[in-house]
Amino acid sequence: MRGFTYSSFAGLWALELAYAARLQEVIVPRMRAGRDAVPPSMRGEHPSAFMGGREDNRPQAGTSGYYEYFVDAYAKRTGGEVPIIPVIGPLSRYGACSWGYEDLTGLMQAADRMPSTKAIVLETNTPGGGVDGLKAFAESVRATSKPVVVWTPFCASAGYYFASQADEIILEDQSVTEIGSIGVIMIYANQARALEKAGIDVRIFRSDGSEKKAPLNGIEPLSEETIASIQSSLNDAKREFHGYVRRGRAGLLTSDEWTSADMFSVKDALKIGLADAKGSLDFAVKRALQLAKQS
Repeated sequence: MRGFTYSSFAGLWALELAYAARLQEVIVPRMRAGRDAVPPSMRGEHPSAFMGGREDNRPQAGTSGYYEYFVDAYAKRTGGEVPIIPVIGPLSRYGACSWGYEDLTGLMQAADRMPSTKAIVLETNTPGGGVDGLKAFAESVRATSKPVVVWTPFCASAGYYFASQADEIILEDQSVTEIGSIGVIMIYANQARALEKAGIDVRIFRSDGSEKKAPLNGIEPLSEETIASIQSSLNDAKREFHGYVRRGRAGLLTSDEWTSADMFSVKDALKIGLADAKGSLDFAVKRALQLAKQS
């Protein structure tokens, strides 16, 4: 992750807030104990970990994806015709709890280049993640020459940003499935009172001419200029997000209810056009093959 302001996410995030609160319960005690913020069990391995260092598995230029990864780990599940790429957990550019946007973009490119590939399924279960790097991954989903189907039991915020660029979105048919949270958030924690109560006097020194350096430090009060700048960035990111959703789901959206950043059940998501169907992962694979035959 890009970093934290003590116990809060720093930077712009397209993240479902309830999940962020649960993740905070894991992260904060570990940071206070001087440990890594995220336990090893919550981290995904980089695709290169599956390659064994063989000469014939060197990465192709401009991508972190590998042909053999799909053959060995995912394509075998579908006979090699429909690689299944997992997009799991909170997302960021380089990855922490899961693969980053750059890894996923490379994997998409590698799957698209496979001669045996007829379509791609993104097995998605994510609360969303950082804005940084998200647009490039969404573009890779849209630019893929083979049909792309997203299958998900939970797809929020940044997850829906890239999912909206797929050919179809299929929801797992269960009562707890949700999709949405189409908006942008930034959480800021002012620690000044807590530090004062703890008897810690913090002073921030800046070099001459660097008065605007690090205004989001959790110690000093936010100026009106800084607040306005943050709000402007959030609004810009939201407009971009909404634009991608409208482009990806053009002709399918039946209302603007989704612009409230609410989460929607299977029934409601299908009703307003945020998803196309409900079914199992196997159903999503079969649907991807059907789309391939139609293309």
